[in-house]
Amino acid sequence: MEMVETLNKQVDKLLQEYEELKFENQALKVQLEKLKDINDELLRNNEDMLLNIDRALAISKAISEKKNNILY
Repeated sequence: MEMVETLNKQVDKLLQEYEELKFENQALKVQLEKLKDINDELLRNNEDMLLNIDRALAISKAISEKKNNILY
């Protein structure tokens, strides 16, 4: 009988640990999704910044070429 009680306590402890780990796992999944969203936003921002840099370089080149054409 004592052995059964010991096993029951161990099973109860394992079930409690399992529930805690399930909860922690769910919290980590939520956190991971938030981080993925932030990462996606940062990627979009980087792409936008690169496009803006390309536009600025194109405008700068066009202005420079106009200045060169005017000088000649």
